[in-house]
Amino acid sequence: MLAADGAGRLTGAGVRTGRADHPVCGDVISLDVRLSGGVIEELAWRARGCPACMAVTAAAAGALRGVSMSQAALRLRQQVERLGGLAPHERHAERLLLQALSRAE
Repeated sequence: MLAADGAGRLTGAGVRTGRADHPVCGDVISLDVRLSGGVIEELAWRARGCPACMAVTAAAAGALRGVSMSQAALRLRQQVERLGGLAPHERHAERLLLQALSRAE
């Protein structure tokens, strides 16, 4: 079985961790981020929950490398749209990812 891009943990100096959960449906996203000058150098994730949550988190791992924290929300939204978008009831997955990322800042 292959692991999704970025699945796992980062360790070492400069790693920051953020976590967000959805109190109703139980989705959980944890991110490890290594930043350099406000730019995401590396991102690793652990997530459990609905398929949208898993897909958005995996998509973020590749889409956000090399992106500044200030541009992360826009880049994530663009990547999600490129991959087909989310139904209204799935949009919480994107918000959860961005919440976890902001807590890792």
